[in-house]
Amino acid sequence: MKRLLIFFILPFSSHLFADIVDIKADHFYANNINHEAFFEGHARIKQGKNEIDASKVTVFFNDRRKALKYEAHGNVRFDLTEKGIHYRGVANKITYRPIGSKYYFIGNVTLRDLTNNRTIKANSVSLDLKTGLADIKGSVKKPVHFRFEIEDRK
Repeated sequence: MKRLLIFFILPFSSHLFADIVDIKADHFYANNINHEAFFEGHARIKQGKNEIDASKVTVFFNDRRKALKYEAHGNVRFDLTEKGIHYRGVANKITYRPIGSKYYFIGNVTLRDLTNNRTIKANSVSLDLKTGLADIKGSVKKPVHFRFEIEDRK
């Protein structure tokens, strides 16, 4: 089982955050035909200071076993530092695409930018870390709520 675990984890480790990635969970299984690895029960992805905790983490990879996408589902909590900005928050689901450095936070998102003292509450948030673009969506019953601090104009 340890060989199987190492066989599946090592290809992923070079792409999630370009450092050693540590994924822990209560249960691990993989589908080599569909190029997927599943981590269930108290799943935690950790690399350096970056952490994502969830009920389930799925890693999708290509034929060369390069990670294409990571998905975290269920009671997702995150603490990320990217390009000097420290983010912390919760969401129902997070998708991370290493190629392009894109994060998608979906469902009851609360994203706090601790560096700039901003908080966003929305239905979904998309962050493109290469371009710096963000797309934030609410819903009819729950519009986007953006809270930030401005300097006093004295």
